[in-house]
Amino acid sequence: MNVTLIDVSTVDGKLTKWTDANIYEWSSPEDFAHFRKTLTEYNLVIMGSGTFNGIKDNPKSGFKPEKERLRIVLTRTPEKYKQFAVNGQLEFSAESPQALLKRLEKAGYKKALLVSGGKVATSFFKEGLVDELLLTIEPKIFGTGEPLVQNENFDISLRLMSCTQLNDTGTLMLQYKVLS
Repeated sequence: MNVTLIDVSTVDGKLTKWTDANIYEWSSPEDFAHFRKTLTEYNLVIMGSGTFNGIKDNPKSGFKPEKERLRIVLTRTPEKYKQFAVNGQLEFSAESPQALLKRLEKAGYKKALLVSGGKVATSFFKEGLVDELLLTIEPKIFGTGEPLVQNENFDISLRLMSCTQLNDTGTLMLQYKVLS
């Protein structure tokens, strides 16, 4: 299965502003428009519980279960989220990334959009499961915040496929192919 990781980061590589996971307070409207457009190209979206908790009650996120796509939330405690589950639209799983993708591939899915913070991104990179990275770089520096990958030694090579400036302030959308 082809997995595309999509994220927004500051110039200094932070996915969050300090400890606040609400990206809608600091990321650009152009990044959000790019994300919404990209989302329409996928019928399978995978995220971690931290991402889910950050968007489920945020009206700016526009999040709601949709018939046209299955969203899987990775969590160690799926039973904690029973009240949010919608069969075939929003599911919660404690599976490993490898096991999850294998199951979904058997169900006929060919590609997935990984919308996550550093913890889930790290687990997918660790298992060599990310094929493409769509990374928006916002012209901001926070100093502290969640990084794209967490506390692992990686030596992953990427090839830049495209770079698009999204606005006048210099927000960049970078598309990378993961080589190794």
